[in-house]
Amino acid sequence: MPLPTEVERDATASRADTYASREPAAADLFLLVATSALLIARVPLIFVRAFDNDEFEHCHAAWSVFRGMLPYKDFFEHHTPWYYFALSPFFRWFAVDGSFDSARHFLIFGRLVSLALTAVSVTLIYLVGRLGANRRVGLLAALFLAGEPVVIHKTLEIRPDVPALALFIASLWFLQQGLLVPEAPRPRQLRWFWGAGLCLGAAIMHTQKMLFAVPGMLAGLGLWTLAESRRLLHRRIFAVLVLLLGVTLPGFVTWLAFARRGGGGLFIYDNFILNAHWQWRSSRNLQLVLKNSAPILCLCLVGASLALRRSARAARTYFSDATFLCALAGLVAGLLVVPAAYEQYDLPGLAIACLFAARGLSLLVTFIGHRSRSRWLVYATVAFLIYPVFDLARAFGRRNDVQMARLQFVFAHTGPTDPVLDGWLGTDVFRPHPHYYFFMHRELQVSLTERERNAYVEALTSGRIRPALITLDDELRALGSPFVEFVQRSYTSRYGLFYFPNQSEPSGAALERRAR
Repeated sequence: MPLPTEVERDATASRADTYASREPAAADLFLLVATSALLIARVPLIFVRAFDNDEFEHCHAAWSVFRGMLPYKDFFEHHTPWYYFALSPFFRWFAVDGSFDSARHFLIFGRLVSLALTAVSVTLIYLVGRLGANRRVGLLAALFLAGEPVVIHKTLEIRPDVPALALFIASLWFLQQGLLVPEAPRPRQLRWFWGAGLCLGAAIMHTQKMLFAVPGMLAGLGLWTLAESRRLLHRRIFAVLVLLLGVTLPGFVTWLAFARRGGGGLFIYDNFILNAHWQWRSSRNLQLVLKNSAPILCLCLVGASLALRRSARAARTYFSDATFLCALAGLVAGLLVVPAAYEQYDLPGLAIACLFAARGLSLLVTFIGHRSRSRWLVYATVAFLIYPVFDLARAFGRRNDVQMARLQFVFAHTGPTDPVLDGWLGTDVFRPHPHYYFFMHRELQVSLTERERNAYVEALTSGRIRPALITLDDELRALGSPFVEFVQRSYTSRYGLFYFPNQSEPSGAALERRAR
């Protein structure tokens, strides 16, 4: 069988972009219903699924901001701060330090906010897909994003990556508008680049990992800038500079606000310098994502090949796709550079992959007879839904009963002003932290200097800090035998997890036994 000519390939690409408008609406309705069902099915999980330890970290940081503390200066954090300032006003509605029920209600509320932001991300990816191709591609991209295992796992949680994902996809939509709009008059185009830059800059201020999208995006825009005649060169360079200004502005304003309160240097060090020298290394999560997302990644390759073949037909659309693919390449390169790439790091890259996977599936169904396309499209998406549905069902088995029992024990035996020292279990989530480092997991331990680790231990052993409760988890035990021996000598515990100062161990053995 002879290979298709370039003209035939362009014709196939054209059919992939236009056939959806002639197809029955039933397939589109199925895609919409399936996407909505995947989002709604997560609601029961909010109440029962186990909490990631990161969720307790982010809640405690936001609560500390609500109490008037400044990240990096008054307590340690190594994530950019906008999420904490955005979440902190909601503590006015919940007396999280006053009762266990209020604390639990806030944790549920935080997850509901994450689910709502996930729905926003799914809607935005639909808009990007529709603008770049057609309604059918947008619906497919939305379904793929909502059904991605990483999205199911991580966007249900209370973490800054969730709003960052929505802002990142919004930046793609703004940028796509700027690349597709006619280049005269200029102010109309510049506003799209300005919006794209501001959204990306805001995403970076939620999580600095979004920085990895910037070099790739600039590479794609460099191709767009140099592709036209000298007449448009200066105009396009100015548009790219406007985008860069938008990216930079949120970070600069944030740094300035911290500098005015004496935390400018720590803002830079904790967020960028420390993370650049992070010592903990792991590639397990990256391998897991590659395994779980293999169908989407394969379809993405098909869709990317379709996009890059269209340069002769639609130059503006081509450069929009090329810029997205360059941004994806930058994000992938970032995953390879980061010492420990966790699942949530893949969210922005997977959003772009879902866009091109939708293109890929649209291309593949064009090789099927016109009357059968909608039916086979539904078959393909049903096959895609099998694993997400199974994954959702499996998540109900990972319950938070033990975590809630531990938190209930802490609330039952400490007051709102009692400091609690915790390694990484999160039992101190709504209690004052006695030390600058309110968590001390092993990733942080290996990244601190020996002097900093010794200072942490010395603060307790010298009596400079005296927690009302110590949760001696595996992370704190990893600080070494002198630390553990001091705790066991100066504090009392019945079951080896919760330690109270000598002569002050409370009653409640049954509750502590359950919390273990």
